[in-house]
Amino acid sequence: DKVFAISNKDVSLLDDIIIAGYPLGKKVSSAIKTSKGSVTSLAGYKDNFSNFQTDAALNSGNSGGPIINLRGDVVGVAVAYFGKEKGVEGFNFGIKSSTLKTFANANNIGLLPPKLLISSSPDTPNVDLAQLVTEATVFVECWMSMAKIKQKITGEKSNKAIYSEYK
Repeated sequence: DKVFAISNKDVSLLDDIIIAGYPLGKKVSSAIKTSKGSVTSLAGYKDNFSNFQTDAALNSGNSGGPIINLRGDVVGVAVAYFGKEKGVEGFNFGIKSSTLKTFANANNIGLLPPKLLISSSPDTPNVDLAQLVTEATVFVECWMSMAKIKQKITGEKSNKAIYSEYK
């Protein structure tokens, strides 16, 4: 019943943002998790200007989740973190809303026009944001990893079309 509006403008440096999702899947809990931070750079890794950088926590399992502003509009999609294995923190990236819109248009994916979903104030109260995030973010889990696909390909004959791509 609830959906996020996609922002008509990209983030600006120091904008406050919230990342929502299911980091580590349901290993920690089945409840949605959020982290807050700000936009720390308007470019991603290796000057990828379709991305932005944030210091909000981003972990495995957040990918594909919404990055929203304090109004509840999607300003990005969580895609990557960098350097955690080397002790580097705060290098997390999202795809900008303009890139998301370009991708959707190029693939004939209709997006609902942005509309006021919660309130008319510049910032939505946390209780409203929490309800929107909880109701509009869904957990999607893929049980068929590449390792399992490769195992099936080498272990048994299959007529599944998806497997033929990896032979």
